[in-house]
Formats: sequence, C-alpha cells, structure tokens
Amino acid sequence: MQKRRGFTLIELLVVIAIIAILIALLVPAVQKVREAAARTQCSNHFKQLGLALHNLLGAQKRFPPSSVQTPATADFPGLEPFLKAGKTGTTATDFAKHSFLSIILPYIEQGNVLTASGTPYDYRKDWFDPGNRAAASTRIKMFECPSSHPPHEINPILEPAIYGAGWIPATTDYMAVNRANNRAAVWTAMGLAYPGDPAVKAILASNQFTPQSHVTDGLSNTIMLAEAAARPEGWLFNAKNPTQPTFMNGAWAHSGNDIAVDGSNSLGTTLAAGAEVPTACRINCNNQGEIYSFHSGGAHVCLGDGSVRFITTSITLNTLQFMCARADGNPFEMP
Repeated sequence: MQKRRGFTLIELLVVIAIIAILIALLVPAVQKVREAAARTQCSNHFKQLGLALHNLLGAQKRFPPSSVQTPATADFPGLEPFLKAGKTGTTATDFAKHSFLSIILPYIEQGNVLTASGTPYDYRKDWFDPGNRAAASTRIKMFECPSSHPPHEINPILEPAIYGAGWIPATTDYMAVNRANNRAAVWTAMGLAYPGDPAVKAILASNQFTPQSHVTDGLSNTIMLAEAAARPEGWLFNAKNPTQPTFMNGAWAHSGNDIAVDGSNSLGTTLAAGAEVPTACRINCNNQGEIYSFHSGGAHVCLGDGSVRFITTSITLNTLQFMCARADGNPFEMP
C-alpha cells in the first residue's frame, strides 16, 4: 500500500497565504456591493417620500410645513390644524410642535402608527405629549438609511426636563430642507445679490403651507428633502464629533428636524461670513443642520417633482444655494 503523503509546512503556508490574498480581494468587493445595495434602498426611500408629498399636495393643494415650531405672526394663516385646544392662535406658543414626517404617515401606508397605541396621535398637542409618545417611539424603516449608524433611537432621551423622561423616541436620517443660506454677505461673496425672504425658502418651509405656485424656480430644480444622517450623534467631516450634542435632535416626530442648507466653514459651523465662502464645505460637512450622509462622495436629495438625485461633494456653493432656494431666480436643472 502506498503511503499517503500530507502537506508540508511550506505548502500549508502557501495555501494560507493564497486564502488571505483572496479574502483581501473579496472583502472590498463585498463592501462595494453592500454599499450599492444600501444606496439603492436609500434612494427608494426618498422616492416613496416624494410620492407621499405629492399625494398630499394633490389632496390639500399645498405642501406641508417642514416643521411647526414657533411661528412668526405672518405665518399664522393655515396652521389651524396645529392650534392647541382652547387657544386663539394670536401668539406663537398657541401652536403645537410637529414635523412633516408625522403629517405624511397616512400617505406612506403608515397611518396605523398614529393609532396603534389606542390613543390617536393629536396634532393639536406637541409631538412629545404623553399621548403622542407611543407613535413617536415607533421606528419607521422608510425614515432610515441603511448606510447610517444604528440604533435609530434616542436612549437615554435628551433634554428630559422639556420632553419628558422614561421613553425612547425613534429617529430619522431624512429631513426637509427649509431654506438656503439667508445671509446677504454670503450671497454677495458668491457674486450675487441676496434675493431676500421668502425667495430663499425651500419647498417645505417652516411654519407654513406652501402652494406649488410659490416655487417659481420650478419643482424639478429645487431640493425638497435631503439626508441628514445619524442624529442625534454629531459628525464632522466623516469623523464622529467628540463634542456630543446634548440637545434634542434626530427624532422623526421632532419639530426641529428640518435643515437650513447654509454650507459650512472650515470648522464645520454655519457659513455666515463672506470671507468663508472661497473655502466653504458643501456636502457631508456637519450632520447637525446640513446635508450629510454616510455614502461615499455625496448624498441623496429628493427634488420637488419627486425625483431623486445623488449630489456629490464637488458641487459648488452657488449651485447648492440655487437648488435650495425656491424663488431666487436662478433655477439650476440637474442633469
């Protein structure tokens, strides 16, 4: 009988080396496939949200507020659905605080979330009212980007003295864009005249319903929704911010969810001075109030016509501002 020959040590080491090389080659490929799938799913979420907003537009003949917070006197008309019981609507605090995401739940086949606890969600009470907390604690998969960071909940709760202790709000990675930069000095540094308010408002403006006719730059030229992922965690320039935010943000029902796309300076804070414009960061700079994603090279946005685009970090500040302002007279059509 012929004696069976085993592997030598050298042969075994060669096999291990080959396996290691194959793994090293395969892992990046698998990661790319996963990210491609995550980007596709994220884009599909935006498509569904855009469709929901257009269904609401068809039913109510106007786009909803990005949020209802503390409205100015001029914005009071139309906010009656959020008027607190027994209030006259003559002061800003007469209105309950809400996000557009709770308003569109019936239009994304999630209306059951508003009644699942047995206590119907009440838009005449703040989103954090004890009767509304069960709904606000429900995770909505359509509000979450697969590339973002878990756990998509705020635990422990932030600012319990205001929002109440003992419950866990669910979060979102998608937020309404409510305006472009509203600093005249920034527009001047971009070589433009500041168009003023309400021209720099976006499609979903704070504290007001918006008829389609107010979007004079065109729905297909104006950003309606964008990624602002991983809140309440703080992220700056693709790194976790060591100064963790302690204020309430990120909960999908929260009235402070909408973002003003100002651009960021080199520190990641709001672009406010003309001197900061030449070195301004536009996308994926700061997730606390700007467009931010965990996709490589850019972020998804949903335009006013419901179409979804992936805008890259190379976008110019001028173009980004044109796309966020609904009536600045500088429509920019995405390719």
